[in-house]
Amino acid sequence: MTVNIIQDMKLAIYVMRSVGKWLEDSGKNPSKWWKLENLNPEFLLKYAKPQEFFVALVNKKTAAAAILQVNQNSQDWKSIDKGHQQVALYIHWLCVDREFAGKNLPKFMIDFAEKKAREDNIDLLRVDTNASETKLRKIYEKLGFHLVAVEQENYRRTAFYQKIIKK
Repeated sequence: MTVNIIQDMKLAIYVMRSVGKWLEDSGKNPSKWWKLENLNPEFLLKYAKPQEFFVALVNKKTAAAAILQVNQNSQDWKSIDKGHQQVALYIHWLCVDREFAGKNLPKFMIDFAEKKAREDNIDLLRVDTNASETKLRKIYEKLGFHLVAVEQENYRRTAFYQKIIKK
């Protein structure tokens, strides 16, 4: 399997919408972040810049996507950082098209994020997810992330994870 990761907002949103549709169709009651009406440039560009969208291509076919950003705007880590903001690479909207589920694509995306962080002299990756998404939480833990907090937000409990990047 040949995997290439490129910066491409349009293709990344295409994958995100495919996953959003699957979440909706499967009755998983997606959060506002995954509702189809919000998986579009107008909404997403409120939280990310075009150059922060990445897509994994498997044999030239869109397979996974994520937003990678140093100055993240979609989640609040203030209570975890306790007033001492950490320099980190934040991973948002990490998703895999259902056609490619079970092919270890989250690992490819996390490895890519680690490489990008090292290039920018960043030694911390951060990700958050709905605390009730136990399968996704296990994937993050298997990829070396450690739970740092679970907090109640107005609409859900959020699990906050981070991973120290070894140099």
